[in-house]
Amino acid sequence: MALKSKLSTRTQSKPDIPTASMGDIAFLIIIFFMTTSIFSRDKGLKIVLPEKGEEVKIKSENIMTVRVSSKGKVLIGDQVVEIPQVRELIIKKLTENPDIVVALKVSRGAKYRTMIDVFDQLKMAKAERISLMPVREEGG
Repeated sequence: MALKSKLSTRTQSKPDIPTASMGDIAFLIIIFFMTTSIFSRDKGLKIVLPEKGEEVKIKSENIMTVRVSSKGKVLIGDQVVEIPQVRELIIKKLTENPDIVVALKVSRGAKYRTMIDVFDQLKMAKAERISLMPVREEGG
């Protein structure tokens, strides 16, 4: 009986997981993923900006104005055109005069998507000299 009483008085220990080094492990995992992750590079418009204070005089006959109104209309000169037509017209103007600078004037109320679509058409037309500027007045 003495043996039985010794066995019954023994306390059962519960298994546990040591958590003393859990913070170190989490820190190492964070460092691992930070060093092996690839962060996205620059996205957006690739534009070469002039130096501060640099001014270039351009003859008025070498400036072609493309306007985007707040309602999404695209005007080249005084002619309303659809966005896909912009490329064709710019290519035509650039073959006539390779010194053309395209002044893209965008109304502050215009949709960003419309401006990007027009800008993409200018880039596809190989227009390398583009001036971006907002338009203060609202013209339909």
